[in-house]
Amino acid sequence: MRTLRTLVFIMLFIGPVMSWAQPGKCPKLPENYEWKNTREYKRDEDLVLKTLQWLNTTPMSNEVSVRGRANLFVLEWICGTPRMKLEINSEVLPFYANYPDLLFAYIFGMAQCKLAKNDPCNEQKAIVSGYNAVAFQIGSTEGLKKAKELKPIYKAYKRDKMESYVESLITKTEEK
Repeated sequence: MRTLRTLVFIMLFIGPVMSWAQPGKCPKLPENYEWKNTREYKRDEDLVLKTLQWLNTTPMSNEVSVRGRANLFVLEWICGTPRMKLEINSEVLPFYANYPDLLFAYIFGMAQCKLAKNDPCNEQKAIVSGYNAVAFQIGSTEGLKKAKELKPIYKAYKRDKMESYVESLITKTEEK
């Protein structure tokens, strides 16, 4: 009887932990979507935020076809929504020339920051969030992790120094 209790306890304790550790699924996206006015963009804001969270926590190489649909859905929403404006300065993106695919992660990180309801997001915080999304993708992709020019981004991420890294990039850009 004691063994059974222990087994039940272990299953109750480990079960939720194991489900938490597994990567999430992309939210169910509508087959057809169209936004014509501010109210329609607002209606889908939560779905876009959940999709951004999934995109920013799922390696680029996972679920490629689902990711492609999610990328398109989110980018179309971002491009049309009157609620959000993203300013992207390619001079502050040293990875862009050789790794343009990481621009998606950067945009999605910025957008997630700006849509977050519980934490105000200024421009610098949005840039840091964009870099954190890029760093996650670097860390979860073996080829990117080994790229010499991406190492400073990943190093700042691992050391929790992304704010100072971004500040240094902005300062260098302003000095030009």
